[in-house]
Amino acid sequence: MAHRTPIEDGAPSQESLMAISPQEDLAPLAALQSLLDRSITAWFSLTYVGVNPGVSKDEAFNKHIDNLREISSLDSLLQDRQYWFFQLRDSFLNHDRVLKWDSNHLERYILLPVDYGFANNQDCYFVSHYWHTKDHPDPEGSDLRLFQEDLRGEEWSYVWLDWTCMPQVPRTDGEQRYFNRMLRYISMLVRDCAFAWRFPSFEPRAWVLFEVAEFVLTHKGRWVTDDIAPFIAHVDEMVRIGNVHPIIDKYGYRCTKNGDMRLVVGWMEILVIIANIVEDVGVRQCILDVLNRPTVGSYDLIVPGMPNFQIDKRNGTITLDGETWNFTPVFDLTSDA
Repeated sequence: MAHRTPIEDGAPSQESLMAISPQEDLAPLAALQSLLDRSITAWFSLTYVGVNPGVSKDEAFNKHIDNLREISSLDSLLQDRQYWFFQLRDSFLNHDRVLKWDSNHLERYILLPVDYGFANNQDCYFVSHYWHTKDHPDPEGSDLRLFQEDLRGEEWSYVWLDWTCMPQVPRTDGEQRYFNRMLRYISMLVRDCAFAWRFPSFEPRAWVLFEVAEFVLTHKGRWVTDDIAPFIAHVDEMVRIGNVHPIIDKYGYRCTKNGDMRLVVGWMEILVIIANIVEDVGVRQCILDVLNRPTVGSYDLIVPGMPNFQIDKRNGTITLDGETWNFTPVFDLTSDA
């Protein structure tokens, strides 16, 4: 396979560097270029799983290589809103505290496109965890040490953890727009990555319930530990009764930020509806991938054995053979975090 690996070509020339005004710090530009080059190199070692009809692996890679070549600043990267920040394995395993996202430490990351196929469960982990305080999810590093113990012996390269991989408050306007946009795709990360969790004792956290629901309802088989068992039981209860709200109320689930609850509940309502009408896990994943497309409107889906399948993202309805289910419209919502 002929790979385009323009690592050297993508670096800024001496002439372009000299054209920068003396007042402009060259270090951030060098750090950004290193991130872009490192990311492109990393893609060719990924277990790429993209199967988009009519789009080859080479085409998918070249599209994003060309796109990264056009990135000239961190602001433009965030504005583009097409890439996840994933923390490198060594960075995750060799610190004693969970690191906050920091634009001054881009050496901790690679970028992976949001497009399906790049994030995958061989190379990437999604970390589900409690936030112990509003100012820091794990101020003592106790949860991090457990995750490090769990993952050190596993084969993987990159990890996604919200505190580390998404801009945190205080955010610039550009960081806030990036945060709001990427939050809508969190469900894709849970579906596509391997899933790591540590819940020292049960606490009714709505974000965790959603993450567990996304994972167990879109994957075959379950590896159940004592700490995740209550969440899985509550997910099963939601599916059994076909309703999210009674379970939220029964067990007292909550979000630290009240405005997040509508977002999380809406996502879980979609999962419960799809789980009840679509038995095949692979088909569920395909339907949810369509839902995660950035456009908001109505779709007629071609689902094997299920004619007349329609989803209206704007109005929050799923229709199959004339029967309609409602969910909270979430695709224009953002977190208030």
